[in-house]
Amino acid sequence: MLSEVEVARYARQLLVPGMGESTQELFRSSRVHVVGAGELAGPAMLYLAAAGVGTIYVDDASDVSAEDAAAWLYELNQVGESRLFAAVGALKAATSLSRPRAYATGADPSAALILPESPGLAREAAERARATGVPHVVGQADGDGGEVVAVPVGAPCFTCAARPGSGTLPRPGVAAALGALAASELLLMIAGAVQGPVGRRVELVLGRPRARATLRVPGCACGKASG
Repeated sequence: MLSEVEVARYARQLLVPGMGESTQELFRSSRVHVVGAGELAGPAMLYLAAAGVGTIYVDDASDVSAEDAAAWLYELNQVGESRLFAAVGALKAATSLSRPRAYATGADPSAALILPESPGLAREAAERARATGVPHVVGQADGDGGEVVAVPVGAPCFTCAARPGSGTLPRPGVAAALGALAASELLLMIAGAVQGPVGRRVELVLGRPRARATLRVPGCACGKASG
């Protein structure tokens, strides 16, 4: 059951149709591995923490840069510090009802949110999550938009669903919008609203989302694993 503090904190979202205490308890018991702590992942982690996700494992090996002000987590005086520890500190300051942790060997995530700046790292992390049976959401910003791919267990993998981008740096505000959208998709998955074997890809084009079911590429290893 939720405590009185939790009921008061999450009062508004508990009134959302399809939510309620049972869903909030699912959020509280979730352990989310977040890959990345930059422009995309910063807003997403704040979104997860505010929603009541119980444990957030932060996974990023970079240092804070001057450009990371757009990540919503860092102060200018933190430039040069470890992103990982600075992000954990910012999340702790944001709410006491979520437990941010540095991702390390032995962590046992129940879901993953994959939002690094590097497309190659995104694919590697998504494949690791798929291979270990962890449901995951991957987001990539591109120019005026980007994509978010939800991969429940048994769904077509991220490699099947993703489409090549232009390689253009995201415009101001786009990364934050994609991060929030990716966090929302992950919460829907945790709540059971998005389940395998069907995944979905959401394109953000000039601020407008368009969702479609993902399709498996013939011969992909993810099909052999699910079959």
